[in-house]
Amino acid sequence: MQCPYCRGDSNVTETRFTADGLRRRRVCAVCKRRFTTYEKLGAPGLKVAKRDGNVEAFESDKLLLALRRVCSHRARIDDDQLRHLAMKIEALLVDTGRKTVEWSEIATLVLRELGALDPVSANRFAANYTDEAGAVRFDQEALPSAQLGFDLDKPERT
Repeated sequence: MQCPYCRGDSNVTETRFTADGLRRRRVCAVCKRRFTTYEKLGAPGLKVAKRDGNVEAFESDKLLLALRRVCSHRARIDDDQLRHLAMKIEALLVDTGRKTVEWSEIATLVLRELGALDPVSANRFAANYTDEAGAVRFDQEALPSAQLGFDLDKPERT
């Protein structure tokens, strides 16, 4: 690794494992300045085929945000468990060997894995993605759904 100050070679003095990857303390062999580098695994190159036909890159941060939102009312589930769950789901998707996965596959995996962790949160997630029979919805006319008895197509009366 080159020194960001003088472009000389650097040596690693300390390596620590963090939740996101590696943190390395380095010292330049030329100017003797110290600096820190962070190493993080790259994205797996996985794509998601969305409901509307668009294809976008898989982002584990989006999955983690959705899990946090669904589990926010549950005090017994901490952020480390949710991060581990998101990484497990991402690993299961990567292990399929495909470059593109359907959104419904992700929803199905989340339902299965979240159900093993916390059935109440899984039911809350299922309310958004499943029909009355318990199957993942594939139709677009069901979304967005009216919430709390308000019709989303009609303007509010004040």
